[in-house]
Amino acid sequence: MPAAGVVTLLLVLVTVAALAAALVRVALLLKHVNVALGEIIAGVGSIELATRPVNPVLGEIAGELAATQRALDDLLAGKAASAKPVLVSRLKRREA
Repeated sequence: MPAAGVVTLLLVLVTVAALAAALVRVALLLKHVNVALGEIIAGVGSIELATRPVNPVLGEIAGELAATQRALDDLLAGKAASAKPVLVSRLKRREA
């Protein structure tokens, strides 16, 4: 084989090796980017979960508070009907 053919083959081999190295580097960078994007997506998902609307929860709390208020009103109405005073505080009353 002439010297020009050998030099051409060596240059092709060096070019292919350089392209392969560049492609491996690009593949490693894309793998790193993929991992980073996965972490970002997980973080955004947790932010979405932490900042979801509270209106449904507030509606449930309001309903429970309304039921508690009705029960307390019924209890006080029952106590008012009896002759006994309603206990408001645990402190002893001072006699005037």
